[in-house]
Amino acid sequence: MTIKNKKAFSLLELLVVILIIAISTTFGLPSLTEAINNQRLKGTARDIFSIFKKAKQEAIRRNTNVVISITPASYSPDGMKGSYQVFVDDGKGTGTAENFILDGDEEILTNVSMPKKVSLISSTFTGSPKSTAFNSRGLPTKLGDVRLRNNTRWYRISLSIAGNVKMDISKDDTW
Repeated sequence: MTIKNKKAFSLLELLVVILIIAISTTFGLPSLTEAINNQRLKGTARDIFSIFKKAKQEAIRRNTNVVISITPASYSPDGMKGSYQVFVDDGKGTGTAENFILDGDEEILTNVSMPKKVSLISSTFTGSPKSTAFNSRGLPTKLGDVRLRNNTRWYRISLSIAGNVKMDISKDDTW
């Protein structure tokens, strides 16, 4: 009985392959993490863009003001965050209509905090809280923009006098 030579990997060859995979992972992981964070930022910017359009449609449909109230970022253990809230400013219950404040039994349409690694850093809408609204004709009561960022990118969602919403991207805060 004869034993045939079987071909197999040597231990050295296996270690070299594992080393190559480890080095590739070490260099590839930061760019993968950055890509994920950029996608998260882009998705959040698109969500806010859509919220502005939805608020406009709701104001027309309900024949009343729909407010978008913006809370810019402040420091938290997860980093900078920020949030926004959309509500019907119709004075329902004991509330006061058209005061840009959620009071009484006014309906909240959405309430969103920024996801991890995304910051709603500023808003040029005036007032406290910073807010705008769409009236029953779909026109904004205040003009301005909202700015989002992560470590490498910025998004700006702005509102025109006709109620049109525009989204811009930048690698710094220059528009």
